[in-house]
Amino acid sequence: MRPPIGLPQLPPSPPPVPSRGRALLPLGLYVLLRGLDATVLKGLQDFGQGHLVRGENPISFCNVFFLAQLTVGLAALLPGRRTLVADLKVLGPADQRLLALNAGLGLFLGPVAYYFALESLSVISQTLLFALVLPVSALLARWRLGEALPAGFWLSLLLIGAGLLLPQGAMAVDAGRMDQAAGIAWALVGVLAFAGSAVSGRSIAARGWPAAVGIGVPTLLSALVFGVIALVLFGPHHFFLLRLWWVVGVIGVYALSLSLGRELALRRAYRSCSVAVVSLWGSLALVVAVFSAAVLLGEPLSGPVLAGSALVLTGVLASRWRGPIRSGPSPVPGERDPNRMPPWF
Repeated sequence: MRPPIGLPQLPPSPPPVPSRGRALLPLGLYVLLRGLDATVLKGLQDFGQGHLVRGENPISFCNVFFLAQLTVGLAALLPGRRTLVADLKVLGPADQRLLALNAGLGLFLGPVAYYFALESLSVISQTLLFALVLPVSALLARWRLGEALPAGFWLSLLLIGAGLLLPQGAMAVDAGRMDQAAGIAWALVGVLAFAGSAVSGRSIAARGWPAAVGIGVPTLLSALVFGVIALVLFGPHHFFLLRLWWVVGVIGVYALSLSLGRELALRRAYRSCSVAVVSLWGSLALVVAVFSAAVLLGEPLSGPVLAGSALVLTGVLASRWRGPIRSGPSPVPGERDPNRMPPWF
């Protein structure tokens, strides 16, 4: 309806943006579940080593991630199954490549590296190394998506970097070396994989695809890959000769509570916040991991570990926003605003 003659025409109301509280809620849940992930998985690995099935640890990277990703994939796929075929036909070759890249990095390579790093390292050491995803993902997002970094990001990065290096440096001085080289190598592979998936995940979220397309299909396909690997490496008994503790721990706690809950919280956070914001607040998972490992697994809390955790916490809180946490859709490749790119690119 046009306004009456003589009255000024008001500009259209801007679309509603998430309030600070609504934006922080999924971030807080993501931080909690992500922080507990390594502690729970390490506990399952250790418990499985003490309860072998046919001489094998029933907790392996392939059967754990098969069931975890199967749970996430089905939960995302089933609600949109009726329109799935039509939605998939809309995707162009570039969209298909983006989904494949995100799945390969974040659903296969990253989890595999995460698992094998955790086998060689303590929860605290592994968590400290994987916190490097923060600077890598934020800088990749600025380069590939043109996302502006939050105010105070570089101060936060300096404090978080110091918090990551302090405990590892103390370990090197005390033991004469860093943790096992294999664990560190796997951790660095995982850092690169998860950082790349953070950027591709933000691009997927900006496209507004249904969850069945953006989450369900790639996660389900990745789960099937892990299932095939388990059958090839171990055989069917790897799934059939399991115990009640395995079903409760892997399916109930790890697959449903941690994997599915964390994925839903992360996707919700990407709808309201940039990659840099999610990465900054996501580093708080280090504090959750450190204290949960100490309480549940008995890992020692040394002075350098506590000091490093405090520096990370300070670094996250040092990042400030000039208003409610929000961001518009990120520019995607081909639509990037050159004025938002850093001068040194």
